[in-house]
Amino acid sequence: MSNQLTFQKKSLMQQGYQCYTPRELSELEWGLRFTPAACTALTVVALIMQWPTLAFIVSALGIWAFFFPAAHPMDLIYNHLIAPMLGATKLPPNPLQRRMACLSAGILNFTIGVLFLSGQILGAYLIGALLVTLQLIVITSHFCVLSWMYEGVMRLLGRWQVPLSVDEAKRLLKNGAQLVDVRSEVEFAKAHLQGAINIPVDNIEQHAEEFSGKPILVCCASGMRSQIAQHKLQQVGAEEIYDLGAFDKLSDYLPIEQ
Repeated sequence: MSNQLTFQKKSLMQQGYQCYTPRELSELEWGLRFTPAACTALTVVALIMQWPTLAFIVSALGIWAFFFPAAHPMDLIYNHLIAPMLGATKLPPNPLQRRMACLSAGILNFTIGVLFLSGQILGAYLIGALLVTLQLIVITSHFCVLSWMYEGVMRLLGRWQVPLSVDEAKRLLKNGAQLVDVRSEVEFAKAHLQGAINIPVDNIEQHAEEFSGKPILVCCASGMRSQIAQHKLQQVGAEEIYDLGAFDKLSDYLPIEQ
């Protein structure tokens, strides 16, 4: 089950955790809820008590986290106090998208504090309601509206990593490239492209030396795990690794074996 890409895992990848396997995301999934939950709780207290000082403190936490990926105070509390008690995996440094979300929450909390100080109580509550709603969505589903918007903008600018085109994949395969399906063994056994070999993404970097000397095309069911596999292989020095994305892109060109 840990290898399945649930909506929550896909949302975490959208937050910037693309280089983590589904199994690793399963280990982080609950811990990554701690910081937004703690910060949201403080924001709620600031709203109920109409405490601008507390709103400014929570704001400072978010702004600090943007500039220091591994030093969010709530992450540190989790890593040094909670994770050891629970035997849980420690939280990694926050990727850019998650840090941007922290920054935006910090700005909104700062706005709440300013509105309270200026006597605009209704305005503070409206901003607070928006912030708490967005945070609750993140806490319950890991879906971050800002990360979703960031991906959309990057796609429009052509700067989002796009899987290999079908034509280019055909050319590489014709010239001797190896097709590697990084789904689980169970998924591969149900159906896969002719000529593909199966190496689940959790173990892909251990096979990097086998790929030396020829181009490699990695594919999976949706394109998420193939992107992870490409990144993991590049990190261990493998060359000519191409992300094909969803394996059914080539289903009209290569037969599917079942």
